[in-house]
Amino acid sequence: MDLRKIAVTLMIITITGIVGISNCKAAGSPSMEIELEKELQTKVNEIFDTCALAIITDADPGPALACYDTTAELGRWALSHEQTKLNYIQLWAKKRGVRFTEANSSLDIPWSRVQGDTAEFIVYQTLQLGYVYPDDPTVNRFGIGTRHWMKLARKDENWLIRQDFYTDGLFDDAKAPDPSPADGTAFIEPVEKNASTQNDPPGIFDREGAARYADEYAGLAWGAGNNHNYNPRYLNLNGNGGDCTNFVSQCLGDKTGGKLPMDGAWYCRYDREGGSGSRAWVQAEAFADWLLSNGWGQLLARGAFPEMNQPGSKFSRGAVRELLKGDVIGYEEKGYIEHFAIVVGTDSKGYPVVDAHTVDRYHCPWDMGCDKTTIFHLFQIKNR
Repeated sequence: MDLRKIAVTLMIITITGIVGISNCKAAGSPSMEIELEKELQTKVNEIFDTCALAIITDADPGPALACYDTTAELGRWALSHEQTKLNYIQLWAKKRGVRFTEANSSLDIPWSRVQGDTAEFIVYQTLQLGYVYPDDPTVNRFGIGTRHWMKLARKDENWLIRQDFYTDGLFDDAKAPDPSPADGTAFIEPVEKNASTQNDPPGIFDREGAARYADEYAGLAWGAGNNHNYNPRYLNLNGNGGDCTNFVSQCLGDKTGGKLPMDGAWYCRYDREGGSGSRAWVQAEAFADWLLSNGWGQLLARGAFPEMNQPGSKFSRGAVRELLKGDVIGYEEKGYIEHFAIVVGTDSKGYPVVDAHTVDRYHCPWDMGCDKTTIFHLFQIKNR
């Protein structure tokens, strides 16, 4: 049984189905209910803070891993997921040559239900992380937003996680059962002008506009604008196959974004329910085909992380550092492009950072969460 796939499906169905319902209270006097609600709100915040701090380089993971109810199958699965995620993040930092120095979590709990010694929550987490390079005090901050469907159980006067279904931008992009980041440092000598800050000659495509739009509507991720909400002019497809390509299309095509003109294959129609996109607008493989077939996109390079990251005869700084603001990256897993993100700049050492949806990201390192087997498609958008 693929618990991971079942978990994600159940999470999406549950979150979309019950958010907005009034909070259910435990049976008892009003004063008891209020006290229990305060206790649980405090506990949930404490758990998320503890798990966030475990991301910091060389932190002790023990307190975070002690938050789980290992007497329940889904509790053990959630613990295994958290442990594997922490292992991945620490290994990613080691291989990229950085240290995580900051981790700050803030929560919104739009729905909860308490029944006796169990409690159930929908939790929206906005996570801010910061990392540094050796001998460089600059803190590179980025944001992740996650949506959790979790259950707690009271055990010996303590509340422990019995279930936690969510997808995480730090870990869950790869379809490998135990993802491991590819080898390769993020900092490549010599330091040159960041390609992401260069400007094209004047043309139709507005690179800066596309990046600004991405930052404004990056959702729950720390750093995002619009009060952490998506653009209401468009349908939110997180519960219907994922919103990543829909978001990238918005960044490129919205009149406040990149301003690329729609056509007969790539378009969005608007009504009272929000913008509904064509297959090429919302589906990753179809979007990639459209980019290449209509001439707006050029496949700069395709390959595994070392091929995209390391300098070579064609790209002296590595292909990925040739990407500009507004260019897009496709992420291939098991033969198909499953995800898209948009380049919005670089960190302090010229490593590209991206914004994305489904798992919301703001200025996140471009390969975060990917396995060593992930194949990257680097698309440059033409400004004609």
